[in-house]
Amino acid sequence: MILLALAGPTAAATAPVDLPALAAKAARRFPQPVRVADLVGRRLLEPAERQAVLGRVRGAVRRADGGVDLSVETGWFSGRTVAVPTEAVGLLGEHVALLDLTPEQLQALPAAGSAPAVSPEETIRIGLVKPFH
Repeated sequence: MILLALAGPTAAATAPVDLPALAAKAARRFPQPVRVADLVGRRLLEPAERQAVLGRVRGAVRRADGGVDLSVETGWFSGRTVAVPTEAVGLLGEHVALLDLTPEQLQALPAAGSAPAVSPEETIRIGLVKPFH
């Protein structure tokens, strides 16, 4: 289990991100093989009808447990590049949707810079999602 500190005025609180629970949800999304290179540049969208852009995928990194996180540059949102678990996202057409984390939890994710990069040619699995509207 990874603990994430919430950003903002309630920074003293922590919100746990349960990777096994995220993996169980992701498995029900009909995971599809996709090359990491095909994800680069895709927008990360908020899972709401307005589909706000939360960042852009810059690549993928490998976690210590062997799982894969997407390296997402959040730009104006928080100005950082964070490691978003693939278990918490889904493919939505040409975009990637943030599904099981709030925008506040996204801001609190660890930086992606220190983890080993996944080759752009490597194939990973990400589930499919339906449009939000």
